[in-house]
Amino acid sequence: MSAHHAAIRLLAEFKKNPRDPRAALITGAALEDEGLLDAAVAIWSLGDDVEPQLRRAKDDPNAHERFRALSARADKGIRRHFTALHEASVVQSEEKAGAALPRLHSAIWSLTHDRPFEFKEPLQKPVIFYMPDLPAAPVTPNKLLPWVSSLEAKWTDIRGEYECAVRDSIAMDPYVPAATREAKWSKLRGKLDWSSIHLFKNAQRTAAADKFPLTVSALEAVDLVRIERTPMEAFFSRLIPSAHIPPHYGLTNTRLTVHLPLIVPDDCGIRVGDVTHHWVEGKIVAFDDSYDHEAWNNAPTDRVVLIFETHHPDLSQAEKDGIEHAYAVRQNWLNDRWKLLDGLLSHHAL
Repeated sequence: MSAHHAAIRLLAEFKKNPRDPRAALITGAALEDEGLLDAAVAIWSLGDDVEPQLRRAKDDPNAHERFRALSARADKGIRRHFTALHEASVVQSEEKAGAALPRLHSAIWSLTHDRPFEFKEPLQKPVIFYMPDLPAAPVTPNKLLPWVSSLEAKWTDIRGEYECAVRDSIAMDPYVPAATREAKWSKLRGKLDWSSIHLFKNAQRTAAADKFPLTVSALEAVDLVRIERTPMEAFFSRLIPSAHIPPHYGLTNTRLTVHLPLIVPDDCGIRVGDVTHHWVEGKIVAFDDSYDHEAWNNAPTDRVVLIFETHHPDLSQAEKDGIEHAYAVRQNWLNDRWKLLDGLLSHHAL
């Protein structure tokens, strides 16, 4: 059996059990050996989705030497691929804008960048996407956000829609999924202590959005982060009495997380970096959640805020478009992984 044929057979076997990270390491390496680089990265990244240890095993002295070597190959291949994918997306955005976008070229996908880097601010460590040259501040003054007064004027209508939905027993979801592994989320994962009603999630409009027409309409005036014209995320966030959201870092410093407080009892608040803020009903606070931050509700009643994301105010429109394009290119590639692999299997029918 030729090495090429063996690699395709391994791919066919992986498809039967795609949740086996060791099989992902072996199959990806075989595909890379045969020059099928995109397919190799597709396999490795699918394995990484299931088991992040796939790329960390290279640094584990207790792991078998063979798997440390395979892990190093997978990590290098993934980093090389996604860094090149980002660069290609920036070039496309520059061609469309007719202008250079140097800050976007210097941006870093934290988990897949192919070169060492350091965060400039000690309390700021975005998990996914980092633009080092953006001005950094834990909380952004509302005067820099021209849509604030318009949205604040509608806060009682928005709260009314929320209260009506609660009276109608609308379903809420745990904000932290039950499958979350990190130990710091152990008290919240799969629980309604921190719960949400999403109107938009992962750039998809939810069925619940139909119950909040005034809220959705009010958000139209906001410079929301969008992917292919759909808001990335907007949701009602409820924190029950005695609930605490532990310190953590958000995804990127190119966005601000915005809270429109709707129901705010005493003795609840949020810390972002070295700034502690106590919500005031109807008064927006916009903060950079790539800073270490936490929130708490020590009151005897629920705290409820509307949360959404807006662009960092220092970004130009071309940079905003370029960032959204970079996300879309990356997500589209991830969405098409099985299409790529199935096409390869069809071409090499066993």
